[in-house]
Amino acid sequence: MSETMIKRALPVLFIIAGIILIFYPKLTERVQQAEQEQLAREWQDSLQQISVVDDRQASGNQESNEAAGGAGTSDHASIKSEGELEVMLAIPKIDLKLPVLHGATKENLRTTLASIEHTGRPGEIGNFAVAGHRNRTYGRNFNRLDELAVGDAIEVDTGTRVFKYEVTEKLIVKPEEVWVLESDGKNKEVTLVTCHPMVNPTHRLIIKGKIIS
Repeated sequence: MSETMIKRALPVLFIIAGIILIFYPKLTERVQQAEQEQLAREWQDSLQQISVVDDRQASGNQESNEAAGGAGTSDHASIKSEGELEVMLAIPKIDLKLPVLHGATKENLRTTLASIEHTGRPGEIGNFAVAGHRNRTYGRNFNRLDELAVGDAIEVDTGTRVFKYEVTEKLIVKPEEVWVLESDGKNKEVTLVTCHPMVNPTHRLIIKGKIIS
């Protein structure tokens, strides 16, 4: 390619690069939103499949439980594999309802919220911890998490039950302060984790809650 052709092409390339830079964040958000909506649809589809199976097996399961002395099944499925849809998280105050993937990997957090491995499980004694990004777009992921206050509601839908928690604490901690993920050994807790502040984050915003009996 001659020097003249290169000079003529440069302005066009600069314009194309500028357009990409302008629209890339919005396109990224659209992709994330589409992936979240797909996960939510898959969640609903899986619940419908479970309902069908439950309806067909309801009488048989009831007889089996009675024969076993009335022992019921667990409210939770077996431990999820990494990247698998684990629960749906809802926070009415900030109009948030998003799928939570198992394992807070970079890929999972790019898509939606993710549970932190080796913490507790929903509805059980322990500390169920969920991490999420604070997108710059208002209302995206944990963008509005700082609006929560003590007494606000957090709902965790496992597919078989909806566990309701009440916010008990709102903290700002350093990234290395992992004690916030620990369980006190006696309560059924939930902990939501995101970065803080929005620009050049150096700390973590922590929302802690306890299950409502």
